[in-house]
Amino acid sequence: MATYQTLVDRALRLIKVIGAGQSPTSSESADALIALNSMLDSWKNDKLMAYAVSDVSKVMTVADASYTIGATGDINTTRPVAIEDAYMTIDGKDYPVKVCSDKDWFGITDKTVTGDLVECVWYNPTMPLGTINVYPVPSVANTLHLVLRAPLTTVALSDTVSLPPGWEKAIAFNLAIDLAPEFEATVSREVAKGASDSMAAIKRINQVSITASTGLPELMSQGKADILIGE
Repeated sequence: MATYQTLVDRALRLIKVIGAGQSPTSSESADALIALNSMLDSWKNDKLMAYAVSDVSKVMTVADASYTIGATGDINTTRPVAIEDAYMTIDGKDYPVKVCSDKDWFGITDKTVTGDLVECVWYNPTMPLGTINVYPVPSVANTLHLVLRAPLTTVALSDTVSLPPGWEKAIAFNLAIDLAPEFEATVSREVAKGASDSMAAIKRINQVSITASTGLPELMSQGKADILIGE
């Protein structure tokens, strides 16, 4: 399997910093690694560039309406950019929980109300740990589940690449574009197209299909639809 050093080498070949069969110097590799981790960090802001969905859980603490999330947090996992979905498990049954927008959360007048079933969670992406706020305040220690998109994390050159199909090309070609200004290199049309196409392919796979719906049939059945047909 490839390592991130392999992808760095390929990126440097794509912009002709090194030739076929050559290896970059240690300083070139170090500079490329900084650019690589910066690029992966920027991809965290695009949920379609997350390679997996994870389900993390937390047993609620009675009377505690706020929990930190991230490495060493109350919920010890990679700090998410956003919460995709949420649900609660009570006596072996799952109940949906709304992921509140800022407007939803600040529209709750009394956030001290207690209850055994969390109705909504609001994520505040504080640093270095994010903050999960829940409503109502838990009165029972039930289990809250958060559905997160797993972002790419900081890598080392020796790390093995273990990603879905298409990711190695996307990383190498897009890294080539990011590295070009630093090495005063030129990006060919083919490399630019490869970077764009490989990223688009990943986003197509990660895109959630949206089913269109209409209330027209119901309105017609109630005699409330007035349809104009052109002549």
